[in-house]
Amino acid sequence: MIVAGIDIGTNTALMVVARVANDGTSTPIDDVYEVPRLGEGLDASGFISEASLQRAELAMMRFRTVLSTHTHPKVQAVATSAMREASNSADVQRRLENALGHPITIINGDDEARLTFLGAVGNRPEHTLMIDIGGGSTEYAVGVNGTVIGVASTSVGAVRLTERYAVDRPLSPMFQDNARDYVRNQISHLVQQYGQIEHVVGVAGTPTALAMIDLGLESFDPTQVDGHTMSTIRIGEITEWLCSQTLDELRSIPGLHERRADIVPIGALILHTSLESFGCESVECTIRGLRFGAMLTASL
Repeated sequence: MIVAGIDIGTNTALMVVARVANDGTSTPIDDVYEVPRLGEGLDASGFISEASLQRAELAMMRFRTVLSTHTHPKVQAVATSAMREASNSADVQRRLENALGHPITIINGDDEARLTFLGAVGNRPEHTLMIDIGGGSTEYAVGVNGTVIGVASTSVGAVRLTERYAVDRPLSPMFQDNARDYVRNQISHLVQQYGQIEHVVGVAGTPTALAMIDLGLESFDPTQVDGHTMSTIRIGEITEWLCSQTLDELRSIPGLHERRADIVPIGALILHTSLESFGCESVECTIRGLRFGAMLTASL
């Protein structure tokens, strides 16, 4: 059976296509990455712009082309923060469904966190915290042995906070402090609620970008990035360096996608502040996430 999971986020649109065996094991065939930045300007305007929507439509058409190479795939497409919040969400959903050729489900933050935990963490035996830094929101989930104990979706997003706080580049210490204070305020209740954390898994583009920088990679190599562990101290060092760069300098960093480079400093700041708040010493990067959770539910 061929199944596909699609994650339509505020910044990226991601799709994994996999072959699922009778015993439930899955083997990825295609893993497609687009950066339409659907939620660009959404925090200020309250709606998804026509330019952003057209970029997202093109991404869905590319996904449709990939899906057309497989026979009767089962598809689970989910949309997150941008489409949860946009005043024109219904129209956006209709147009993206037409471009994709499959229904799209707008999921709430808790469901997003659970699906992401399922896709990224699975059945790990440790008391694991998952941090999924998106463009419009960051999801936190904690669980053990495949059981999710707690989930939370916050308005801590890399695109959202970049548009609020990264007004000038390099980022001033004042704006960095303001952004960190915002993150701490949003997650302070979770620190007590989640208790002692044994392991942390970082999901999505920010941990991937930081892993590539830490490894000195000039192009994405999933075999090296997936499972790469970085100390909180090292994340802090990279964050400080990224925040000191101009936009042109950020875009010249090998391996950083041109449409992602501007939000990586704030994404790194969110991750570092989160790790410090939870008292965690390190984070493991994973290339799996919501699209894998959606794919697994599509196979049920």
